[in-house]
Amino acid sequence: MRFLQHFPNEEENLANIRNGGRAQVFATLQESDNKLPALQIVTLNDELLCRNIGTFPNYSSKNVGIDFALLSWVVQQPQVRSDFEECGQEGFAATQHGGNLVTRGQYPWLAALLEGTSSINYICVVSVISKRTVITAAHCIYDKPASQLWVYLGRHDRNQKTEDGAKLVSVSNVLTPPQYSGNPLPDSDVGLLVLKHPIWYTRYIRPLCLWSSELPVPPREGDTGSVAGWGYDESGLKTRYPKAVSVRLVPRDQCVTKMKKAQDFITERTVCAGNSESQGPCFGDSGGALIVLRNNRWVMRGIVSLSQSRGENCDLSNYVIYCDVSQHLDWIEQNIVR
Repeated sequence: MRFLQHFPNEEENLANIRNGGRAQVFATLQESDNKLPALQIVTLNDELLCRNIGTFPNYSSKNVGIDFALLSWVVQQPQVRSDFEECGQEGFAATQHGGNLVTRGQYPWLAALLEGTSSINYICVVSVISKRTVITAAHCIYDKPASQLWVYLGRHDRNQKTEDGAKLVSVSNVLTPPQYSGNPLPDSDVGLLVLKHPIWYTRYIRPLCLWSSELPVPPREGDTGSVAGWGYDESGLKTRYPKAVSVRLVPRDQCVTKMKKAQDFITERTVCAGNSESQGPCFGDSGGALIVLRNNRWVMRGIVSLSQSRGENCDLSNYVIYCDVSQHLDWIEQNIVR
């Protein structure tokens, strides 16, 4: 036997125990030539309950008393490391250069937004900002029922059905600003999803810092940031693992000069960013966070909203337009559920 895991998950097991129910676990077994496992021994509190039952035993039961001290230890809520509560703390460093692959846990606020009922599909990137709320682009969630949206926290490998430490969470409420009505303008392209149940922060699931009113607006010229997601690569292929790119924030007038066709979309509530290596967020990265370092913490400055297309792919030689989160702090604070 390799190990035991909580079923369906640790959070629900603890909730069941607190409500007087019982916990359930499942075991992952090593390869054994297709032979059914046989029970060898069961002990509880150092008391031998049974031994060498075999593969097909005659079933029997035994009531076992459990010391209250043990029960109180079981129901005690696991201790959460205090640094997990701190926002914007990066995990492991990436090791691959050029459209950098994000290592698991590097950006623990990074999560995938899925849509569907009988089958669910990836649609956008979301970022954890509290134990009950994630943030994304309004165009990813506008006019969609909460019952059909799911957030996959701690997700990394899209080809794996399950990953240790990842959690699929249902949504209870979908929120977009009143000025957003499905229009393509990126200046109000921000949305919040309220999760049905609070999440626990772990090494793979932690919050991103929101922009603060104390930080300068507009962005400093030449400021660099990072954007990560599971969007298409430069060849138009889906990516299995999230990638991150470094981008430089540019003044609005410079953005308008280079992107004349998009000048109607560039407003005082947008941010432009790009790089000279024709790398950047592409289709499938919508809703992802443009993050910058402030006081050794990653802070959310923008949300991936609009990029110029080139045929059926995105034109990474141009800047990408982001919704400026700093212009929506009041609305976010009024609607975030902590």
